[in-house]
Amino acid sequence: MAKDTDFLYVSARIKFLETKLLGKSAIDRLLDAPGIDDALKALSDTEYGSDIAEMENIYDFEKVLEHSMLRTIDTLKESFKNHELIRFFNLKNDYHNLKVILKGNILGTEVKEYFSHLGEVSPDEIQKYAQGDNSASIPDNFKEAYDKALEIYEATKDPQKIDLFLDQALFKEMEKIAGQSKIPFLKVYLAALSDITNIKTMLRLKKADSDIRTLESALVVGGSLKSDFFKEIFTGSTQSIIEAFSSTPYYEIVEEGLTAWESTGSPLVLEKMADNYLMALARKGLYTPFGPETVVGYMAARDNELKLLRIILVGKINGISSDMIRERLRDVYI
Repeated sequence: MAKDTDFLYVSARIKFLETKLLGKSAIDRLLDAPGIDDALKALSDTEYGSDIAEMENIYDFEKVLEHSMLRTIDTLKESFKNHELIRFFNLKNDYHNLKVILKGNILGTEVKEYFSHLGEVSPDEIQKYAQGDNSASIPDNFKEAYDKALEIYEATKDPQKIDLFLDQALFKEMEKIAGQSKIPFLKVYLAALSDITNIKTMLRLKKADSDIRTLESALVVGGSLKSDFFKEIFTGSTQSIIEAFSSTPYYEIVEEGLTAWESTGSPLVLEKMADNYLMALARKGLYTPFGPETVVGYMAARDNELKLLRIILVGKINGISSDMIRERLRDVYI
């Protein structure tokens, strides 16, 4: 079991890296920029500046974010031995690539532009396996997940089933990492992430008039709220669903988020409140002098920062007003 003292060096580096995170004033400057060129100019004065200088056009911003995150990952990996903590956060990128490659092969389309390079496994190697090369350098569990997802699609012809199955596989692997780590804070973070994922999934499926079998196939593991809880309330009224969460930490998210969804037809408030809840939990790492909490908190903060920048930059590219973009933004870490 890892000891807090194993994280002394990486915690010290993270305390410095936290000073480079974008705070509210920096985000406000990006929002107040009249257009995408001005937003990128404002972002050039931050840690993203060196990558922005190499952009060929405004649509290269995703490469800027990716390169910045890759430097973060490399810095952390150089600073401590427990890389499973990094893998916990990077796995979603590997499973994103599995989804993209599987759907691309089904449709016969080129998908390289949609690859994430923030995972632990080369997307090119996943593509080799998908094209029948069994010597491809990917873990056996990825091969099994790909094969099973393809089998499910061939039986149902429903692309949504690919996403549902691979999401379940992702959370099973995250649960395994959290369990083996014996790090209480990571288990707490995963429980909240799983619960919130299941809350959003249940409400989306209910809005789509899906049946309980679809719900069963969509719920992920790792949460404090078990699958029976969601199945029992799935067919109830909006008010009964809200009341079912009254004794959980998620009552405010469900009450305000679902009420807003009913009145506006948009899940935006629910999505924002859910992300803000997770960020508030991750922020506890900021108050820990040293230990695994600092790594968990910082990785969550960097993920959140990239999400904020994507929302802002895509909004600027599409000429969306600052006020409308601001409505979509989550809390910042600092």
